[in-house]
Amino acid sequence: MNNKGQVGVIVAILVISLLVAVLVIIQTYYVPQWMKDREAEHMDVVANQFASLKYSIDLQAMERSSSPLINSVTLGSKELPYFISSRAFGSLQILSSSESNFSISVSGSGRNLEHFYHKLQNGNLSYVNSFETFGIWIDDLESGDYYNAISPYFNISLTTSGSSDISLNLLIKNGSGNTIFNGVIYVGKAGEIKWIDLLDSIYNFSLQIMPHIQFPINITANCSNNGSFIIRGYRYGNIGTVSFPPLYLRRMGEIKYSSENAYFVNQNYIYEGGAVVLEQHTGSSIIYPPLIHLENSTIPYINITAVDIVGIEGKTGAAGYGTYPIRTNYSSTYHAGAIGNLTITIYTKYADAWEKYMNTTLNASGLSYTLTRGNGYIQINFNNARIEMDVVKIYAQIGPGWVV
Repeated sequence: MNNKGQVGVIVAILVISLLVAVLVIIQTYYVPQWMKDREAEHMDVVANQFASLKYSIDLQAMERSSSPLINSVTLGSKELPYFISSRAFGSLQILSSSESNFSISVSGSGRNLEHFYHKLQNGNLSYVNSFETFGIWIDDLESGDYYNAISPYFNISLTTSGSSDISLNLLIKNGSGNTIFNGVIYVGKAGEIKWIDLLDSIYNFSLQIMPHIQFPINITANCSNNGSFIIRGYRYGNIGTVSFPPLYLRRMGEIKYSSENAYFVNQNYIYEGGAVVLEQHTGSSIIYPPLIHLENSTIPYINITAVDIVGIEGKTGAAGYGTYPIRTNYSSTYHAGAIGNLTITIYTKYADAWEKYMNTTLNASGLSYTLTRGNGYIQINFNNARIEMDVVKIYAQIGPGWVV
């Protein structure tokens, strides 16, 4: 009996030892691997949440809509039940312009984009970049008057004829010489004042010519003495020094998430200037691109939309492992542009990420450029390029409540 009792004790000890060994193996090998996979999945979740956040802000910046949008970011992940493991934490911050140290500017020598209003009767109007108003103003309706406007993309001719009743015949051709409108548009008495809006869709100019114009363009007008072409919009002015945006708009805020993982590599996700940057100990890269449009035309064209994030006081941070909302709201847009020998300068803590992205994007576009990287910035030089920039201010807050 004693021998049987001893055997039972030994068997029990061996079983317990086996269970302990299995638990130790699970705890020391499998639990860290499971937690590493869990934290990696959480990092993927954060990446997708920042993609949604960027999409929402892009939408607000492009549509300039004042309607607020809400996105969420999950700061951490829970530990495993029944086993000894550590919970992952994270922090979410809206960094002010002084804390982020991010800025973007354009400088050089060329023609600055300016708003203009011009009455063109006889002569040239050069470097027109867009139309807000384009029409013919007749001070005194008289038979035999004429109004002509020519550019590489259109030929507009308005002639008057008749004696008691004077008719206006409008002829519009595109750059290939094809007629897109030809007809009598008005019949009236001598001495009348008349305004003809060429951008009205009934004349087909806005529908069949405007979409094919490669701005900037030059316009030559030749009119009789009783009227003129009225043109309002944006054009590039005289050659001078280029520098925009103003200093108070160059520094921009950002949104930053930082992980505090126990098993997986720590990562930072940063929304700055319209791009999402992933940073870890091996370096940084742009995983969601900024709002930059490139055209390799006769005069290369670069359009940049840079986003300035402005935090609401008292609602600029959160830490822990829960899910927190980020509410964003469009505020305002500053627009500027220039044509000439221009340099784009981007100051950022993640210069390596911006350098790799800009090199890849510019090489794919076929544009000629020179990129220089310094300590905390990159500079991109263009010869005879056209650059337009929008700086969009977006208010943001972390947590519930209303954006002011």
